[in-house]
Amino acid sequence: MWTTTVKRFLLPVGIVALAIVLFVYMKSTKPEQPPVQVKEKVWMVEAMEARYESLAPVSRLYGQVESNSLVAASSPISGVVEHVWVKEGQELKAGDRLVGMNQQDLQIPLQQAKADVADVEAQLRLEKLAYQANVERLAHEKKVLEFKKSDVVRTQKLLDKDLTSTTALEQSKEALAKQEYVVVGAQLAVEEHKLKSQQNQARLDKAKAVLEQAELNLERGTVIAPYDGRVASVKVSAGDRVNAGAVLIEYYGLESLELRAKLPVAEFHDVNQRIQHGDTVTALYRNASGAKPVSLKVDRMAGEASTSGVDLLFALPDEMKALRPGDLLEVELQGAKRDRVVAVPYSAVYGNDRVYLVEDQRLKAVNVKLLGDLTVDGALWALIEPSFPQGSKVCITHLPNAVSGLKVSEGAE
Repeated sequence: MWTTTVKRFLLPVGIVALAIVLFVYMKSTKPEQPPVQVKEKVWMVEAMEARYESLAPVSRLYGQVESNSLVAASSPISGVVEHVWVKEGQELKAGDRLVGMNQQDLQIPLQQAKADVADVEAQLRLEKLAYQANVERLAHEKKVLEFKKSDVVRTQKLLDKDLTSTTALEQSKEALAKQEYVVVGAQLAVEEHKLKSQQNQARLDKAKAVLEQAELNLERGTVIAPYDGRVASVKVSAGDRVNAGAVLIEYYGLESLELRAKLPVAEFHDVNQRIQHGDTVTALYRNASGAKPVSLKVDRMAGEASTSGVDLLFALPDEMKALRPGDLLEVELQGAKRDRVVAVPYSAVYGNDRVYLVEDQRLKAVNVKLLGDLTVDGALWALIEPSFPQGSKVCITHLPNAVSGLKVSEGAE
């Protein structure tokens, strides 16, 4: 029984020992793997040689076409619109008829004004005749007054000689007093002529002014294009009844078109100095069709500024007269030329102040000053003021993990 117990104990122990021996043997006889060597990753990039140049930066501005002389022709009177000869967007020539009011609505006030002028002129002529009659009457009454005075003197002498009665003298004096009153009335009638003439002349001037207004309304009743232009909008249709002052049509001259673009505050000082010095400030407009860029000249600055900047107003050349007010344009404002600057693709710029140079197959970060944009072969490049020598190789492949010391290779190995 003891032997059986020993066998039961030794059998598992032997199995475990055999397994340990086999493990040690297999481990000691396995082939050895060479140590893994960690190789530094090389990033493939493109680089360009930096060249110092004299270039002008550009700034992208966004503006809207507008007209500086949009005319809103209104109705001179209350009346009916009789004709509308044009439509919205139609081109105009100087002298073209645009909108016409009903002629009867215009002629009736004109006829009334003419009648008022004729009435006042007749009153002036009548007053002149009355004045002449009053002058003659005054002269006559003064002669009668002299006769009355002589009669009083004669009666007084007769009374002194007892050749007449006191009653006769009193009657002569009474006749004299009445005649004096008549002379005063005649004198007043003569003197009133000046005031009445002034009143009638004022009425005549007023009537003539009303007549001139009626004639002007008759002329304005048919809206005529004063110059070549384009119809912006038509507010009425034939048959509409409108009030005086109601807008009939809006139009503008093609020469009045201009572009209003916002100049950022950061660039105001430089542009304003150039304008004050009499320098020509221009911008380029590049048509989406790929046509030759059009140069736009800054005409003036807006009279008011805002927190976001001040508006620049560009005169539009003849080749851009097909544009309409409200069109949105993107233009490139040409800055002042800078010396010793470098143009690089925007892929080379990190942030707004850093590029990477390739030196001994490693990247090196350098700080630069971003001056603006530049168009090179139709692509937008950055214009920078470098802090590195000419001929340095600038990495133009944008790497998200770019840091100084990163190993790179130009082209494929």
